[in-house]
Amino acid sequence: MGRSSSKHSIQFWLLLVASILLSAMVISLFLHVMKVMIYLLLVLLLVPIIYLALKRSLPLFRSPDTKLKTRN
Repeated sequence: MGRSSSKHSIQFWLLLVASILLSAMVISLFLHVMKVMIYLLLVLLLVPIIYLALKRSLPLFRSPDTKLKTRN
């Protein structure tokens, strides 16, 4: 009976260590994916704002055609 319980004890500890390592790997992958998605979301949100700010501030991109035409 003593050998059987030690075998179960070793099996328990091996399964516990394996589950902790696998959990850490899954969490690490999840955090990496979330970091990339947040980065892409922020880039997509900032692109129009920076584009409009640059278009207004740089006279090189302004021309008479870019202004709205007025009615006569």
